[in-house]
Amino acid sequence: MTAHMRAIESARQDRLFDDPLATAVVDLARHAIRTDPDGALPTGPKDDQGELTETWYMLSTFLGVRTRYYDSRVTAACAAGIRQLVVLAAGLDVRAYRLELSADTTVYEVDTEPVLRFKESVLTRTRLEPTARRRTVVADLRGPWEAALTGVGFDPALPTMWLVEGLFMYLSGPQSERLLGGLTRLSAPGSRLALEYYESIPRPEDVSTVDAAEEAVIARILSFFQDGPPTPPDRWLPSHGWRPEVTTLAAEITARGRVIPEMFRKGRPHEVNLWLAHGTLG
Repeated sequence: MTAHMRAIESARQDRLFDDPLATAVVDLARHAIRTDPDGALPTGPKDDQGELTETWYMLSTFLGVRTRYYDSRVTAACAAGIRQLVVLAAGLDVRAYRLELSADTTVYEVDTEPVLRFKESVLTRTRLEPTARRRTVVADLRGPWEAALTGVGFDPALPTMWLVEGLFMYLSGPQSERLLGGLTRLSAPGSRLALEYYESIPRPEDVSTVDAAEEAVIARILSFFQDGPPTPPDRWLPSHGWRPEVTTLAAEITARGRVIPEMFRKGRPHEVNLWLAHGTLG
């Protein structure tokens, strides 16, 4: 789903980024559907005016603007001289390829073996070449993972940019605490961190859907959500030694000249406020 939404953003004339791997993944999925009649790929249905329905506008805008926010944190860290980037639950992330990072930067992509194997299979078809050094780390972030990272060359003595994009909402409170505690122990002073936090968990009824197919997509996405961090990032990060700066997804959407999707607008009976935060250690 994330790759699909990034492909939609990449196809816009006013795109916030261009993700060639996301486009390649969607193309492969469509090919699989043509050879497998039982396959299904959400295509982002349009309304009578030819625009994305509210569900698909929300998903593509949310993921597009969120991706751009994290991109900005990575490029700022690299401009400040940080040369280690760790992408937790990396999935199909290709920042090692598309952000034109310097050759002396090492990007560590942490995820499970099946995810990384699929990613490599797609990358071999695209013939993309990373601008930075790239190392994959097989680990399940719900359990011990630090040794796997240091085992492929990660140096805890050097400042690091930690990217925790789209992860904490899938973890429990204790799992979130363990993850932040673990990466903090591996962080040298001056390290940076970027993450997100749902102040309230979205419900299926918070999303305007037009049919059963959209309802099923939203229900499946939200079925994986857990409690996440115990407190908002402006309080949680300082408790682990990080100095935070926070904003909201709605503010970022407005800053990018986009219309805020209904789900993230203020004044609704059940407000869904998504924080975007970055912090510096020490």
